Amino acid sequence: MRNILFFLLMVAATGSQAQTLFTYGTNKVDKKEFWRAFSKNNNGATDEKSIREYLDLFVRFKLKVQAAKDAKLDTLPNIQNDIAAFRAQIIEQYMRNQGSNKELVNEAIDRSASELEVAHVFVGYDNDSAKAKVVIDKAYAQLQTGSDFSTTSKTFSTNEYVKSTGGYIGYLSAFSLPYDLETAVYNTAVGGYSKPVAGKSGYHIFKVMNKRATLGKMKAAQILIALPANASQEEIAAARTKAEMVYGLATKGDAFDKLAQTYSDDKLTFQNGGELPEFGFTKYDAAFSKAAFGLQKNGDISSPVQTASGFHIIKRLELKPAVTDKNDPAIVQEFNEKVNTDARINVAIAKQKEQILKSSNYKALPYNEKELWIITDTVLKAKNYAAIYKANQQKPLFQLGTKITSAADWLKHVKSLQTANYSPKQTDYKELMKQFVYTTAEQYYKDRLETTNEEVGFQIKEFREGSMLFEIMERKIWSVAPADSAGLVAYYNRNKQKYTWQPSVNAIVFNCADTAVANRALAMMKKEPLKWKEHMDALGGTALADSSRFELNQLPVAEGTKFTAGQFTPIVTNPNDGSSSFCYILKVYDSKDQRSYDEAKGLVINDYQLDMEEKWINQLKKKYPVKVNEGVVKSMVK
Repeated sequence: MRNILFFLLMVAATGSQAQTLFTYGTNKVDKKEFWRAFSKNNNGATDEKSIREYLDLFVRFKLKVQAAKDAKLDTLPNIQNDIAAFRAQIIEQYMRNQGSNKELVNEAIDRSASELEVAHVFVGYDNDSAKAKVVIDKAYAQLQTGSDFSTTSKTFSTNEYVKSTGGYIGYLSAFSLPYDLETAVYNTAVGGYSKPVAGKSGYHIFKVMNKRATLGKMKAAQILIALPANASQEEIAAARTKAEMVYGLATKGDAFDKLAQTYSDDKLTFQNGGELPEFGFTKYDAAFSKAAFGLQKNGDISSPVQTASGFHIIKRLELKPAVTDKNDPAIVQEFNEKVNTDARINVAIAKQKEQILKSSNYKALPYNEKELWIITDTVLKAKNYAAIYKANQQKPLFQLGTKITSAADWLKHVKSLQTANYSPKQTDYKELMKQFVYTTAEQYYKDRLETTNEEVGFQIKEFREGSMLFEIMERKIWSVAPADSAGLVAYYNRNKQKYTWQPSVNAIVFNCADTAVANRALAMMKKEPLKWKEHMDALGGTALADSSRFELNQLPVAEGTKFTAGQFTPIVTNPNDGSSSFCYILKVYDSKDQRSYDEAKGLVINDYQLDMEEKWINQLKKKYPVKVNEGVVKSMVK
């Protein structure tokens, strides 16, 4: 029984280890590395033929990379610099996208799917936050007795506008409020109210009155008849009259963009016809948004709507439905940018610091803080501080894994902060020490990511091997073959039968920016076909022409086109980019003529490179014999 158990444990252990797919010389490649590359570059097929075709490519790739290692190309400064830059880029991306940042993005997407109708009690600090706390707590206590929220807001709020509205705010969504206040709102059930929460200028109690699905994004234009601050009744009446006059012109058919250019006081939009950036319901004043989103169809125009800014006449241009799909890369990118520019990113940064310290096995070690601050003062004042560094190399401050950071490291860091205009003071040291601990831990964490994080390690390895492959191919094949004139001619002479013309034409091929340019070029050519170069100059870079001998399958023409000398082929337009092309046929060749060396040179260089590469691969296979584990290959077939 004991022997059977031992055998089963050994089988389990062996099965959990990496399976070697193939070896080349003494080097091993496991199934996991191959499958990752195959899955990334394959079109989804997992049949045996597809796997074996890619396996052949992968073996050749590994042999070339090994040749690059043998040539020590990985020690070249340009390759090392490229790898270092890529490593830094990948690690920074990982740091931005990991854990807490991703959680904030997902949270923001989830919150943006709904809009909450909110009211609040607001008690300003007014230079006495303790007093404000007493007042907000009284308001909260009164609400707990069942008091009406609007009445409570009018009684306790210290802002006159909040009092006048009974605390009503309107609909809010993600990014409408500072993050801590937003979180208080979204953590409150419909019909309920939050506990007092501290904001930048005072305390709030939020009530969530209603919840609805986000209405989407509006594209609209506006004409603003502005009101001055503290406008009098006469000024308000005059602005209303003017707004109603402009509204009348708009509803009678006058062009809205022209009216905006003439009458709108919105300095940011009047020149482009009043068109506003795309916005959601919670972006602007509630009255404005209610009017805009109340328009039923594109082209509808609202009657004048009054806000604190003045009277708005709004034209609906387009309403886009809300998109909150967390699997849509564009949506994730949009919200990632919002999170990164919002104060909530500080939450992610704080969490990340905690995670980095934990994963780096940070451990504070005992040291005499008062003594260290005195030594720090001395270093900042000293001109010769090398001896001080040396004397403090063995004084530990903290530990990251097995790495000890010493007092000398701290002293060097503080000294590096000193400039002609700034020198740290003792009152700064505690905060600077916190920053030093984190930045040291962060660098320690980053330095180890390539080995501790499989995905990061794979990406850096791919880039390193790709860089080496490019360099070895350039040195062995790509730059060598075109320069070997004698070899190219010899290869051409040995393989002349490969280089014949298929049915072809002498032609001038015109590629134009769009159909309108193509029509102009065609009209010019029909009038004076011999002046095609002058015509191209006249079209100022919107059309290009190439005169040469072309095989028929190289021409931009409709399938089945028949060719005759002197013919202009019909214009064809590329549906992807709108560019248009046509040809002027000078001569038609029906027979398969032999290509001269000059005519075939591009093809010869390509084939000669492939021939050189094949011979090189055969040499590498002799140097590094390849052995494939057939059992592992078959295990991948699905």
